[in-house]
Amino acid sequence: MPDTLKDGTGSGYLAKVDNENHLHTTCSMESMIAHRSHYDASAYGISTPMLTITTTGGRMLWLQNDSDKDLYITDLRLSYNGGSTNHNRVAFSQLVFADTEPTTNITTGAAGSLNRSNVVAANMTILYWDEVGDGMTGHVAGSAGFNMCIGQGTSYFPIGGAIIVSPNKTLSFNLRGEEVGEASINLLFYFK
Repeated sequence: MPDTLKDGTGSGYLAKVDNENHLHTTCSMESMIAHRSHYDASAYGISTPMLTITTTGGRMLWLQNDSDKDLYITDLRLSYNGGSTNHNRVAFSQLVFADTEPTTNITTGAAGSLNRSNVVAANMTILYWDEVGDGMTGHVAGSAGFNMCIGQGTSYFPIGGAIIVSPNKTLSFNLRGEEVGEASINLLFYFK
């Protein structure tokens, strides 16, 4: 047998190759966020409480990566009740990069570990709006990443790790309702 593939377990199993030279294998896959949760408990979630957003709008969530690893956002969910009268209004969301830290109208938040058997605290700063005024203030605005319109219900954005927040960098979210309504922001992410 000049060219053979054997398994790495020492059991001596040979790989099957059919008459069309296709190698037969079996595998299983898991998402990167599931892998990071299992491997080193570095997967987390953030959820703001339901916030009463205004028609002026403003910063609702701000985070800074205080670790020495990149932060990869895999999932974003924006929830909105559709307003306060007919519940059929639109809310506008904006993702912003490189904001400075807000200093007023803030509440300190925390990320929750997705691996509840090995809870490791996320090395980051999280602030969300305390519902005073129209949003968090006292910061210098960064660069708008992208804008979204959301209707009543939950809008899910499967980002898959494409948004990366490097060490000491920031990310924030603005929300503004077409009319006053209840909204929340939910993120899943991991460090690597």
